[in-house]
Amino acid sequence: MPLPPPIPLPENAGLAFLGEERWKAAQLTARDARAFSESTNPTGRPNADALRRFLGFAAGRINQHTHVDFALHFTEQEAALYLKPFAKLHSSQKNPGKTWWLNPHAQPALRTALARLERYLATPLAAKNPAWDWIDSQVLPDASLLAVARDDDFTHGLLQSRFFDRWWRKYSPRLSPLDIVTAFPFPWPPATLLSSLSRAQEEQRHAIARTARSGEQDQLNAAVATAYGWPGDLADEEIIACLIELNRERSGRFESGAGVDTPARPIS
Repeated sequence: MPLPPPIPLPENAGLAFLGEERWKAAQLTARDARAFSESTNPTGRPNADALRRFLGFAAGRINQHTHVDFALHFTEQEAALYLKPFAKLHSSQKNPGKTWWLNPHAQPALRTALARLERYLATPLAAKNPAWDWIDSQVLPDASLLAVARDDDFTHGLLQSRFFDRWWRKYSPRLSPLDIVTAFPFPWPPATLLSSLSRAQEEQRHAIARTARSGEQDQLNAAVATAYGWPGDLADEEIIACLIELNRERSGRFESGAGVDTPARPIS
C-alpha cells in the first residue's frame, strides 16, 4: 500500500516563507544605490532608511540587488522626506496607485519573522537538492529563495541531515518547497521552548548543533537519528515511512496502520 501524502503541520506555521517578488519600479543599479546612500536629506535622515538589500539566485549564482523600500507604515508625506528614493519611485511609475510609494510585493509576515533574528536560513528554489546558507536578517530574500525563519544551528543541522534530504527528494516536485518544509516533522515542534525540553532532548539538541557546525555529515545523521529515537541505519524508504507516521501523529489525523510499515519512535 502506498504511503499517504504528508499533511501541513500547524506547529510549522510561520517557519518557512517564499521570498518577495522584485518590484521593478524600485530596483536600483549598483551606482544609484551608492549615490542614494551617500546623499543627505534636509531632515538629516540618511537615505539608507529607505533602501533595502535583497538576495536572489539566478544563472547558477547568488546575487544582491537594492530597492527603494519605504517602511510599510509610512505616509506619502513621510516618504517624501527622503528626496532621491521618493523621486525615483515617482518617476518610475506611469499610473501610480493610491499607495504608490509602498512596495506592493512586501510580505509583512516574512519581514516580521526575520526582523526578530540576526540571521536566517535560505536555499535557492531552483536547486535540485536544498543548499542551506545563513543570510543576514537585514537582507531580504527575493522570490528565487525559500527562507526558514530560524537562527539556530539545531535547525540548520536538521535541514542538512539525511532525514530532511530524503524527505525533500521524495516529495519534490510533487509538493512545493514551501509545503515540503511545512509538512516536515521535526523531532519536536520547532517552537518548543528550551525550558520545556527534557535533559535528553537538550543533549540531543546540542549534539545536532555541534555536528552542524563541524560539518561531519555522518555524525550529524547519527545525532539526528538519536533525536528522533530511531536506528541510525534506516534505509531511505524506512526514513520516509517513519517521518510520514510522525507527520500523521502530529497532524492529529493519524490512523494506525495507514500504509506505514515501519513504526516511528518519536521523543515526546
